[in-house]
Amino acid sequence: MTTDELREHLLITLPPVISRKGIEDLTGGLIKAKTMRMLDCQGSGPIEGRFKRGRKVFYSREHFIDWFIEDSQPLV
Repeated sequence: MTTDELREHLLITLPPVISRKGIEDLTGGLIKAKTMRMLDCQGSGPIEGRFKRGRKVFYSREHFIDWFIEDSQPLV
């Protein structure tokens, strides 16, 4: 699967808003909420497209996908 194919697949399958708490389920366990919390504190997570409502943090799908793909390395 190419990066473009992965991006298209994620755009189709992920919801428009992704909660930090739901990241683990949506990524098949690749990323945990605790990891996202740590990355956000370090400024390494998806900064653009990150929102807070009350105590809940969530990300826009497009910005999360951009960050996820940018941070991933193809093995081919």
